[in-house]
Amino acid sequence: MKVVLAYCENEALKLAKRYLKGVEVRCINESDENFLNEAEVLITLHWKNVKKYLPELKSLKMIQALSAGVDHIPIEEIPDDVILCSNAGSNAWAVAELAFTLLMISLKKSCYRHELMKNGKFPQMIESKLLREKKVGILGFGHIGQSIARMLSPFNVKIYAFNRNGKYNGDIKIEQVYKLGELWDVVPELDAVILALPLTRETEGIINKNILKKMKKDGILVNVARGKLIVEQDLFEFLKENDNFTAALDAWWHYRREFRQKFPFEKLPNVIMSPHCGGVYENWIDDTMRNATENVMRYFRNENPKNIVK
Repeated sequence: MKVVLAYCENEALKLAKRYLKGVEVRCINESDENFLNEAEVLITLHWKNVKKYLPELKSLKMIQALSAGVDHIPIEEIPDDVILCSNAGSNAWAVAELAFTLLMISLKKSCYRHELMKNGKFPQMIESKLLREKKVGILGFGHIGQSIARMLSPFNVKIYAFNRNGKYNGDIKIEQVYKLGELWDVVPELDAVILALPLTRETEGIINKNILKKMKKDGILVNVARGKLIVEQDLFEFLKENDNFTAALDAWWHYRREFRQKFPFEKLPNVIMSPHCGGVYENWIDDTMRNATENVMRYFRNENPKNIVK
């Protein structure tokens, strides 16, 4: 049993060897031709440095991503007989905590007050909002969405879940579960919408100018998923025209060494910005590698791996 690891930073190799007992693990750039030819599993975070090795991975049967989202991996480049698995659930609680934090900061106008106080003002009488009894829509009710719902439950929040099939049989108390296509009818009643969806052909641009116009004028939009779930220009123009609406964004459209989007969101007073950091927290690499390697061991035990990307 041989595994090639394409991410060897932050003690990743040490952790992979610890969790993959009885399996030979090597970094991809330190593997000889024979090892690459015989390896059945590839574990990777990025794709750019992996592509050139694919022709040498002649025995490859499984690619295990270290990230929960796999929209950065070009599925068309993967051989048909190789399965791709996401790492969904590995950082769900941490990302949910960030979503909860961004929602609370938005309700309490914390960033706005902070900036005013830095300029010598004392905005004590600016009213904030209570989380209690708010109507919150969670788009994407997988590991992250359900973790967010659990955090909201003690506040007597009315939770409306949205997923692909409109079904949920778990133990979290929610008002209603809808299909994603039903957002149009429900969104006018929601005080806040939280995006915890994967980016797919069906979900790209799910938040557009038509949906935004139907939201409450003092509503809140939180995105801890992917930037392209939202139409960038539509959100920017909507925020410019609606001062009381707040967007709290951890996911963006364009990633470079410095922060720069097509539109200057940083100049808007009703935007709260976060640098896509929900999955970076204490011991994150341990959680990430443990979850990924558990799935790899399922493969080696001839069990069905979890989170196979269709």
